This record gives sequence, structure tokens and C-alpha cells, in this order.
Amino acid sequence: MLWELYQQSQIADARNAASRAETKSKRYESEVARLEDKVESLALTCQALWEIVREQTGLTDEQLVAKVSEIDLRDGVADGRMTNGVQSCENCGRKTSKRRLSCLYCGEENSREHVFQQ
Repeated sequence: MLWELYQQSQIADARNAASRAETKSKRYESEVARLEDKVESLALTCQALWEIVREQTGLTDEQLVAKVSEIDLRDGVADGRMTNGVQSCENCGRKTSKRRLSCLYCGEENSREHVFQQ
């Protein structure tokens, strides 16, 4: 009798855990779909901007590819990413994330290397 109650409790716990996992999975599935839509929209916008720039300036696809490679290698790794990494605060000299708008220690505003740095 006690064993049966214990088993029923374990089964109920497993069902609850499965239900929570299913809910979480659906939430993540929705988030992935949203991010995929955003990436597609950004890719479309980048393509449109590049075509406008190419038409207006006469730049070539090869020049674009070379610039992308140059920017990619700024962090020392050819990985297709713009890594933010760490920088030294100009005011106090302590290391702080390039993602932060201001130094974690002294509050000084961090300088930006480029307009897209977040």
C-alpha cells in the first residue's frame, strides 16, 4: 500500500515535470521562430543596403567581402562574428566589458570603436 502511494506520487511528479518541459519547449520554439524571422529581415535589409551602396558608389562584391573579412579578423579570430570582448577603462584603467555603456567600477562612459558596438 505504501509502495503504491509512493509510485503514484512519483508518477504525478514525472507528469508535472513533463508538462513543464513541454511548456518550456513550446516557449523556446516560439522564440527561435521569432529570432529566425528577425535574422531573415536583417539579411533582407543588408542585401538592399548593399545593392544601393554598390549602385551609387561602384564598389564591388569583392571589396565588400574583403571588408567583412577585415572586420571579422579585428578580434584575431576568423569566426564570422564581431566579438566585443574586454577593454580597459580610459579613466580608471580597470578591465570592463565592451558591451557595457559605462565602466562598472568608476562609471566613466566607455568609448565605442564602431557605431554597431553594443
